[in-house]
Amino acid sequence: MAQLLLTARQLLVKLVQWLLMLMLLAMTGVMFAQIIWRYLLQSPLVWSEELALLLMVWMTFLGSALMLERKEHVAIDLLVEWLPPALNRATQIVGALVVLAFNLALTYGALLIVETAKESIMPGLKISSAWQYMGVLIGGGLLVLVSIEALLRALRGAAATQEKRS
Repeated sequence: MAQLLLTARQLLVKLVQWLLMLMLLAMTGVMFAQIIWRYLLQSPLVWSEELALLLMVWMTFLGSALMLERKEHVAIDLLVEWLPPALNRATQIVGALVVLAFNLALTYGALLIVETAKESIMPGLKISSAWQYMGVLIGGGLLVLVSIEALLRALRGAAATQEKRS
């Protein structure tokens, strides 16, 4: 079972990486096309800025989940490294709980916004505005999963520290 979960996790990380690359490529292409149409053909693409914004939101939150998974978010850990091991573990657990609480609140808020925005239509793309906020919801869900994993890792580390002292 653990191997299956690890494989699923690795596949999900690869999927997010590929989605981010494709979204960045699409956003770059759309913005380049917008420049060509606006300045050379004198006929701007009415949907390009909305699509670029939609892709930016998705990239932001999917990228945040990937950064959290890789532990590449900005952190000031100088003080934490100076703490004794037991206090260091406690700090990791509290930090993981705070991050999890924030990500749960973010995801819940995104769910409420998606529900509210599903009736609204983006004028340029002619699709529901919920698609834009769905990036926050899905990215938030991934952030929650990664946060739970980090909390479990911190708790296991705390348990290992307790066993070493016994």
